[in-house]
Amino acid sequence: MENEETVSWKEIKNAEEKFRSLIDKRNELNDEGRFFRKERDSLNEQKKKVRKGLDENIKMRDELVKKAKGHKKKRNSYQKKAKELIAFKNEKRDKIVANLAERVEEIKNDIKSMEYKQETTALSLDDEKELIDKIKERRKELKEKVALLAEQDKILEEISNLDEKIDELFKKADEEHEMVVEYSQESQKYHDKISEIYDELNELNRESDEWHNKFLAVREKADHYHKRAMEMKEEILGMKRSRSEERRKRMEALLEQNRTVEQELYDKEKLKEKEEEALRKLQEEGKINM
Repeated sequence: MENEETVSWKEIKNAEEKFRSLIDKRNELNDEGRFFRKERDSLNEQKKKVRKGLDENIKMRDELVKKAKGHKKKRNSYQKKAKELIAFKNEKRDKIVANLAERVEEIKNDIKSMEYKQETTALSLDDEKELIDKIKERRKELKEKVALLAEQDKILEEISNLDEKIDELFKKADEEHEMVVEYSQESQKYHDKISEIYDELNELNRESDEWHNKFLAVREKADHYHKRAMEMKEEILGMKRSRSEERRKRMEALLEQNRTVEQELYDKEKLKEKEEEALRKLQEEGKINM
């Protein structure tokens, strides 16, 4: 029972076969993981290219939007100025008296009529004085109306000039609006393209995440088998150390046994030599006859 081995070669061989099986499974999973990682990395590279295209489209869209805003600002400015001029024109127009020119002619005719009456009609002093006062009032009124008519003519001329300016401002506003529409439509094309790219990126992200999750799952399994393999390796080394220790102890025991046997044989030889030596001495002394 003392020579019975606690660890047999068969057990070590079985353990080594299990170790190789674990290593093979780990390597198989690592190969599968490398494939998943390659697919994931390929999709990530594709995403970089798509993102580059996305950035370019965003840059183009933003530039067009910026231009559209610039033209929109000019359009609004022209429209604001035109509306201000319209309000100013309406304010001026409200000051114009209707039929003022006709009223001036009527006053002139009244004055002529009264002057003619003064010249051709015999009047009393009081009547003549009253007529002269009326003529003076009419002439004063005529002077005021003529001055007002001159002012209105200036206003009308100014209004006429304002109309030209207003038309010019609205024309410029329309031109700027056309640019706003053009750049807005162009930027919308890029915006639609950006939406498509975002959809493509979302799909690539989904696929990339899917491959990445597969990679993580298979790597976790590979790590599990690697850990078990390393534990098995330590177990095998322990079994071999144990068997080696047992062999060393058996070898030492065997050597000790051999030394004991050799010592015993040596002691017997020495004893025999001593006996033979004593016998020779006795013979030489004549005490023993053979």
